[in-house]
Amino acid sequence: MMRGGIRVSIGGTILAMAVFCAQPCLAAIELLAPTNGATVAIVPEAQKKVMSLPTLDERIKLFAEDRAHGKVIRHDKYWRKSLPFVLKWRTTSDKECSCKVEIGKSPDLSDARVWYVKMKKVDEASGRETGGNAFSGGIKSFTVPLANLEIAQRYYWRITTRGRCGTWNCGIHCPCKSSKILERSEIASFVTEDFAPRWIEIEGRAYNMRDLGGRLARDGRRVRQGMIIRGQGLNDNSATGEVPGRNRLTVEDVKYLTGTLGIRTDLDLRGVRETADMKESPLGKGVNLIISPFTSYDGIFKTSGKEKMARVFRVFCDRENYPVYVHCIGGADRTGALAYVLNGVLGVNRQGIETDWESTFYPNIPDADHGPTHWCREGHFNEGFVKYGKEGDSWNKRIELYLLDCGITEGEIATFREIMLEPCKAAAGD
Repeated sequence: MMRGGIRVSIGGTILAMAVFCAQPCLAAIELLAPTNGATVAIVPEAQKKVMSLPTLDERIKLFAEDRAHGKVIRHDKYWRKSLPFVLKWRTTSDKECSCKVEIGKSPDLSDARVWYVKMKKVDEASGRETGGNAFSGGIKSFTVPLANLEIAQRYYWRITTRGRCGTWNCGIHCPCKSSKILERSEIASFVTEDFAPRWIEIEGRAYNMRDLGGRLARDGRRVRQGMIIRGQGLNDNSATGEVPGRNRLTVEDVKYLTGTLGIRTDLDLRGVRETADMKESPLGKGVNLIISPFTSYDGIFKTSGKEKMARVFRVFCDRENYPVYVHCIGGADRTGALAYVLNGVLGVNRQGIETDWESTFYPNIPDADHGPTHWCREGHFNEGFVKYGKEGDSWNKRIELYLLDCGITEGEIATFREIMLEPCKAAAGD
């Protein structure tokens, strides 16, 4: 018996003829979207419309007007999340195949995240998927799951298709090994828009997750991304105060948070009853768990609140702790108060400080029919920090003076800034 060949009988004589798999020419994939060099929007328009307004009064007015005209902004489906990131390309192959998607920050894609997918064909006229796992050429579309793209960052991407070589006897003994590269695109690039926040999505039940970084801050330097991620608790509150609550993460979430994001410290701002004296982070033994009960709003200006602020702030003065995931249970009040101070001392402008805090609660405030709201609680920050400094001092200066009053030193503030702020463009040679 002969492998990889056929037998032909001529005049009673059997001749063996070898048949080898054809080596197909590598077809080209045309990358359609995002186009090479394009700027990709990651923050939905409804969020940008609100956060682009410079003052709290203007943002309150916008929501009040929206309420009176049908809640158009409030009904937008993208709150506390980024826009879906969709890739499109055109193929020429008519062979059954799978697809490899690579996206990275390095031009050679050496740091790329990789997805292996089977795509559905998309009708060019309507843009709709036409059903089935069709691989007969045409436009392909792929919504990248949990893309979590950084702000103002250049990315590179490439598409490769793999499959059988297409000869009649292609199988496990074929030289192509049933996994021949059929098509490969050029490497193209795109840039994400310069607009915060960078929302982080995972599969599990921890929401309201976003990067503290991305905004322009002190001396025109940008706050580093991927260093401090704020969000909800990674497990439920304890029901009894004796046994820790249920984990909210999937196995893939743990891999993503500790692997792709590289989280090294789980900074939990909850109290002892909420955490039930947890000994290990839901992210695993390899992550340092720091439980440091915190307070919020006007509580941060009280003596005990300032002591808690100093203790927590010093976690961010140690380079060994980064990247840090910081949270309470909802990632709203205690986490929001801490983020307000961190943004302020880094030099983020007041609009950015406030809208980062407000983003947790959009689009459900203000609600005039239900009395005091979180918008009123934002006033606690205004009333507290205004007592520091003198007339003419910036909001950032007042927050810095508050930290000094908490017992934090100028050296510790300088260390935190050096860790969290990117180099000046001039110093970087840009």
